[in-house]
Parts: sequence; structure tokens; C-alpha cells
Amino acid sequence: MRLHDAADRSQDALRRAGHAVLLALVVAQALFVAYLFASYGRATLAGDLAAWATFSAKGWVPGDAMGNGAMAAHLAFAVVVLLAGAVQLAPAVRRRAPAVHRWSGRLYLTGCLLGAVSGLALVWGRGTVGDLSQHVAITINALLLVGCAAMAWRTARARAFDAHRGWAIRTFAVANGVLFFRLLLATWLLAWRAPVGFDEETFSGPFLTALAFTVYVVGPLAVHEAYLRARRSRSRGWRTATAGLLGAIALVLLGGTGAAALVLWIPRL
Repeated sequence: MRLHDAADRSQDALRRAGHAVLLALVVAQALFVAYLFASYGRATLAGDLAAWATFSAKGWVPGDAMGNGAMAAHLAFAVVVLLAGAVQLAPAVRRRAPAVHRWSGRLYLTGCLLGAVSGLALVWGRGTVGDLSQHVAITINALLLVGCAAMAWRTARARAFDAHRGWAIRTFAVANGVLFFRLLLATWLLAWRAPVGFDEETFSGPFLTALAFTVYVVGPLAVHEAYLRARRSRSRGWRTATAGLLGAIALVLLGGTGAAALVLWIPRL
């Protein structure tokens, strides 16, 4: 009985820790969307598109109609992905409004695909801040996003719902790479009070390279796979350790959200 109780406690801890990570992400996404509306959205409504350059180094380039169009599309798809992703995560929507879940899922996956394409156009067409290593990491992230979204769509069409849920969460994890980058960068800057490990002018250096590959390529999928393996594992120790890791990640995300608001978002408004 005691072994069974211990197993139940470890499973419950793992489930709660997973929910904590998702809740922390939804909070971060909500504040990021609010920032996008307060910055790019407000400038757009005021007819001052040139102000986009205030919020991103190459947010608006005079005379570059194609690049500016790609930027506008990328921002729009980012908002769609952030909002529809939160709807997809809500268990109540899946249970009580399956039609809403299906249509928001289609919108979400379409936004992921088009957001990835417009992001690649900006990185390799217009050029963005950062060096080649960061651009490569972003490109890999975009390709992973397209692949995961395609598998989520395929498994949903095949009604393989367990597999679909796994691919949908992978898509969600990879799609948040850009947000993870901002949260952890802001935390780093707030902790050191200086751009340690990179050059502020060129926005390049070993820290940014390591951060880019961690949040765009390795980290999100590695954490997700660890969670899946822990759920299937018979080891209470492995489940408990993974729950602890997820709990720590949730705290980092919440702290990073506060840091991003203080360091990156509020000062630009």
C-alpha cells in the first residue's frame, strides 16, 4: 500500500509540475501579447509604422515593402499562435467544446507554419540582429516547428489522439523558442546588470550563441521528452526528479517574465 501511495504521489507531483510550467508559459504569453499590442499595435493604429524600429532594430525599413510586409505578417502570426495556443491547452475546451478545439487547432497550426516561413524570410532576406550562429539556430527552430506542426496535423487527421497530443505539445514547446530567448536573456541581464558574455553593439558572443541553441533547438524538446519518459517510467525517483526539474523551470519562467517586463518591454513603451 505504501509503495502504491508513493507511486501516486510521484505521478501527482509530475502532473502538477507539468501544469505549473504550462501556467507559467500562459502568463508569459499573455504579457508578451499585451506588449505587442501596446507597442506595434498602438503604433499601427496611430499610422506611425516607422515607430516599429523603436521596438526592433529592423522592425521598419523605409522602401523595403516586401520586408516590411514580412514583418507585419510575422507579428500577426505570432499573436495568433500565442492566443490560439492558450485555447488549445485548456482541458475544458477540449472536453466541452471540441469544435472550438479543432478550429483553434487549425488556426494555431496554420499560424505556426506561416510564422515560421515569414520568420525565415526576415532572417535570411532582411537580416536580423545577431550573428550567423543565432540565425542558424533560428532556422533550425523554424524547421522543427514546421515538422512538429505537420505531424500534429497528420496525427489529428488519423485520429491518433495520443500521438497527436504529443506532437501538439512539441509544437507548442518549439513555437515558444522566441519567447524563451527573451525571458532568459532578460533574466541574465537583470542578474548581472550588464551584457556579460556578449557584445551589446553587435548582439553576438558565446552566451547568445549558447542561449540560442538551447532555447531554439535543444531545450524545449529535451524537457518535453524527459516529461514523457517520466510519465511512462515505473521509477518513482525519476518521476520525482522530473517533477522537481519542471517546478524549477516554472519558477524560472515566472521570474523571467518579470525580468523581461522590467528590462525589455516596459522601457520601450
